[in-house]
Order: sequence, then C-alpha cells, then structure tokens
Amino acid sequence: MRGMGVLIPAGVADICPQGGVLWTDGRCVPEGLVGAPATWVLDVAIPVFAAVMVAVMVRDAIRKRRLTWWLLLSVCSAMCWWLETFGDWGQHLSYSPEFRHYTLDWVGTAPHNPYWMPLMYAVYWVAHAWAILRLAQYIQRRRPSLSLGKAIMVLTIPVTWVWNLAIEGYAAYMGWWTYEPPIGPFLDMGRGNWPLLWPMLLMFTWINLIAWMVGPPEDENQLNRIERLFRLDRLLSSPDPTSGSWRFQLVRFLSWTAFFQVSFAACFLVPLMGVRAVTGWDTPYS
Repeated sequence: MRGMGVLIPAGVADICPQGGVLWTDGRCVPEGLVGAPATWVLDVAIPVFAAVMVAVMVRDAIRKRRLTWWLLLSVCSAMCWWLETFGDWGQHLSYSPEFRHYTLDWVGTAPHNPYWMPLMYAVYWVAHAWAILRLAQYIQRRRPSLSLGKAIMVLTIPVTWVWNLAIEGYAAYMGWWTYEPPIGPFLDMGRGNWPLLWPMLLMFTWINLIAWMVGPPEDENQLNRIERLFRLDRLLSSPDPTSGSWRFQLVRFLSWTAFFQVSFAACFLVPLMGVRAVTGWDTPYS
C-alpha cells in the first residue's frame, strides 16, 4: 500500500511529534522517510535479482541432486525475515512507508514492513557471509597458524562496521529507513539517523557466527559445524553430506533452519526487545 504523508502543523503536535508526519493509515512517521527517492531499488530491483539468483541455485541443486551450500544459506537466511519486525520495534527502526508494505498490529512489532524483506535477506546476509569467509581465507593463507574462527574474529569488527556503514548509512541518507529516536551516539545522515553503537554492537555477532558455522562453500562435501551439532553423521553411511538421500537433505535443511532461527532470535531479538522493555525507551513511531 502507498499514500501521501501530511505535514503536521505546530499547533497539533499532540498528533505527531515535531518532525513527524501523519501517514494515511493514521500512523506517525519521521519526516525524512516521506518522499524517499529511488524506492524501486528495493521494491523491484533487489527482489528481481534475488529471485533470479535463487532460481539459479534451485536449478543447480536439482542438477546436482542435493541441496547446495548457496541454496541452504540463501533460503535459511531469507526465512529469518519474519523476525525483523520484532527487532525493528526493539531498536526504534522505521521504514519509509513509500515502500510497498504491510503492518502487523501485534504487540512488539514495527509498522510499514516492506514486502521486499525476505528477498533482501537472501542477498544481504549471504553476501556478507561469503565476503567475510573469503577475507578470512585470505588472512589464513598469510597466517597459516590462524584457524578460520580466529580469522573471522579478526575481521568481525572492521568488516561488519564498513558493511554497516555502506548499507545502513546509505539507507539513512536516502531516507529508506531511520532509527528514531536513535539509542546512543549516532550520525544524522540528512533524511535518517545512523546509530554508531546500538544496534551496531549486535551486528558483530550473528552473520559472522553463521559464516563460521557453515564454513566456505567448497567445504560442503564434509559435515559443517551446524550438521555436526545436530549429529547428522548418524544418518550417513559416509562423512560426505552431499551423498545423502533427499530424506537426509530434508533433515539437513531443517537443521540449518532451526539453527538460523534460534541464533537469530538469540543474537538480535532477545537483546533488542529486552533493552527496550527493561529501560522503557520508547518511540512515537511504533
């Protein structure tokens, strides 16, 4: 759904706070999110790109007669999308209602959730995991004594910070989303705010943990840490998970899904919602 925002005169600030805009659904949104430019990039371009990539992955999986590293990582990442609205409520994040969106009228959820979120997750998290794994391997070639986990830990802060600046900072600049009011120090990017600490500190955890747990794509012919955690070796006659039946591949998929969902909730939802609930920090926009 789309609509035009209405600027609120100073005399009726009880409807929306200063700098707020009344949207056609009766909700207040930060003024910088109204009229956000180039929304087609996320409404159309990213979903089309992601859908094509997933289709290629599915075709490759069918040809190889097994679930591939790329398909598992992409689909399991995308399936975490529904948790986003709870985390957004906790971190005072508001999306531009200019995007095609839906709203869940549940306690602890943010409004104006974009329809593109699932396919964005299929791109955003997969690209991050792949990038940090490749950089970690680069470090390992120069420091053979470093394990993959230690190499990822070395890269976690700089890579995640730059990644966050490139994505979150640019999105705030464009008015695609903002943190209002931001929790802790932040940069005013013009249309939106980019927090420097919260939830930035949480961004150092989940996807870097996922990268370590799944390992690089070329190692998919051996059980990764998720699969060993769920003892999938008991379902195989050989240690190669790519040789398993489709029944095994289904169990493999369910194991990845369970780990992604639980770890995402633990790394993001619990601290985000918990901090807001415990401190009483509030926002007029959700």
